[in-house]
Amino acid sequence: MLESTARPLVQQPAPKPVHKPANEPAPQTHIAFSGFEKTLMFACGVLATVVCVVCLFMQNRLSNTQRQYEDLQARIMKQSQATANLKQEIGELSNSERLDAFAKAHGFKVINGNIKRVDNQ
Repeated sequence: MLESTARPLVQQPAPKPVHKPANEPAPQTHIAFSGFEKTLMFACGVLATVVCVVCLFMQNRLSNTQRQYEDLQARIMKQSQATANLKQEIGELSNSERLDAFAKAHGFKVINGNIKRVDNQ
């Protein structure tokens, strides 16, 4: 009974980590760019800059066109309103009761066959 299958509760010290000496220099892995690679990178940079500038100009032009379109729409709406007002005024002025009253006030006689009516459809 002296031997037990239970593990002893004694903690063993943790192993110390092993460090590499810091005296070794890192190997040189620098690779220089070739002339073609430098030229290609420069061309890509110029192309990206040109694309950005063209996008800005196109966005500005689109904005100006949109503003002109909205101004034209506003003028059309204003003219349509003026046309509607004039049509209403013509309708009120050419009312048969108004024409009869005007004719009687000035001593005229209204003949409906002589009245021409223009309708814009």
